Amino acid sequence: MTLKPLLTIFTAAFLAVGLYSPVLFAHAEHQHDPASNIVVSHAQVRGFLPGSQSSVGYLTLVNHGDAAVTLTKASLEGLGRVEVHEHQHVNGMMKMQKVDMLEIKAHQQLDFKPGSYHLMVFEPKEPLKIGQELKLTLYFSNGDRVFTQATVVSLESQVEQVSQSQQHHTHH
Repeated sequence: MTLKPLLTIFTAAFLAVGLYSPVLFAHAEHQHDPASNIVVSHAQVRGFLPGSQSSVGYLTLVNHGDAAVTLTKASLEGLGRVEVHEHQHVNGMMKMQKVDMLEIKAHQQLDFKPGSYHLMVFEPKEPLKIGQELKLTLYFSNGDRVFTQATVVSLESQVEQVSQSQQHHTHH
């Protein structure tokens, strides 16, 4: 077997568990509430795979303020439950756990991405459609809320985007 099919299989395997390149977010727009120091960008939710009870969401948060803020909750229109999770290495194993509060320090960018922080989404009220925009609300301990749109994307489109990204980086 040549290297290229192995890379394709390897990429598909990572994508199946939500581990894909953050380069996928390069085309996303920023959402900024002028009253808030938090900027949200690149919000996406992967459509539910057949038979799956959960899916995953990624985004980027930037705190442009001079003080830390604490994310306490997230909600997505059309989904019954959204949790903030993180991956940690414990005794040589990757472990996922729920995070109840997440501090974003002053002038810090926090990427919700594979192998790190991410949103776990559950209980869709109706099937999600690829390309659909869902209202994402982030809640902070100081009472602030930040709203943006998260785009529903497919696993297949992620595989294609990663493949194109890898080809692009190979030529540099």
